[in-house]
Amino acid sequence: MRGRRALVTGASSGIGEAVSRLLAAEGYRVALLARNRERLEAVASELPPHPGGGHLVLPCDLTSFEQIEEAVRSLEGAFGGLDLLVNNAGIGYRARVSELDPEPLRRVFDTNVFALLLTCKACYPLLVRGQRPVVVNVSSVVGRRGIPGQAGYSASKAAVCSIGEALRVEWAEEDIAVSTLNPALTATGFFQNQLNPQQLPDPDLDEARPASEVAREILSLDRRPRPEVSLRWKWRLLGILSILSPRLADHALVRRLGGDWRVPTRRP
Repeated sequence: MRGRRALVTGASSGIGEAVSRLLAAEGYRVALLARNRERLEAVASELPPHPGGGHLVLPCDLTSFEQIEEAVRSLEGAFGGLDLLVNNAGIGYRARVSELDPEPLRRVFDTNVFALLLTCKACYPLLVRGQRPVVVNVSSVVGRRGIPGQAGYSASKAAVCSIGEALRVEWAEEDIAVSTLNPALTATGFFQNQLNPQQLPDPDLDEARPASEVAREILSLDRRPRPEVSLRWKWRLLGILSILSPRLADHALVRRLGGDWRVPTRRP
């Protein structure tokens, strides 16, 4: 796997930072993309050097397709191509549907959905020319089972799952493998940094797994691509149960979340 060229979005912190560090340690040449140039440069400066050339810092606002295209042109000029695309950038939003604010909701979909699609579009010509090209889209377990108080965020992650399903078929002819990864609660500070206009029951952060665990799964998907992987077996079962028996899944979810959520009543 040494010598592979990777682009990681949302690389300035959390899962994206952990992925960038792991890939560089495994011999990948990494392009780090996010808004914050200063933070990107700090992370890049701590990566082990690559014999084929330096790692690449790409400050970019992913809500701008022009900036995405410019970043990809810079990547092509520096790396000559792309073998692994990790679409990790994302933001959260906690709010009941009755109290949604349209502006932050648009920001969630601009970042989590539209930016991912447009990054795939911009990177497609490079991936076609890549060596055993792989795309890993980071969704969430809530993409397979919506969470109360996070309907907008859950919907954005469900869209990421759908994008992966479509891309697997669209890009099969070019032998571009597409994998969707659904992490559960991860210790990244994500919940503390969400767009959060109101108080809602906090997740049990004691259950959070380290970002390095998700990074190792992304590395595994590059080595052996699989269509979709959901971390944490309880959430995998809940996603299946939501299809087979939605009412039972509601009961299981409310019991797991706690707080003041109530199970929907059965009407006559």
